[in-house]
Amino acid sequence: MSENSIVKMSLEEAVRRLESGETSTDWDRVDALTDEEIKQAVADDPDAELLDEEWFKRATLVIPGQTVHGQG
Repeated sequence: MSENSIVKMSLEEAVRRLESGETSTDWDRVDALTDEEIKQAVADDPDAELLDEEWFKRATLVIPGQTVHGQG
């Protein structure tokens, strides 16, 4: 990953880049990643959590503005 991965820009610049299709992402490199390479990158990232079937079984859907069962 690049040392300079954070880019600051105005909202107007972000909208212009979005509308023009301009990107600094190397999509060919992203498309070439295998599932195993992606899983390894997630495993190596201390801030990442792989959302597997067990995670979804334990997850609770929370919709803003609605009372969560057992709370409120």
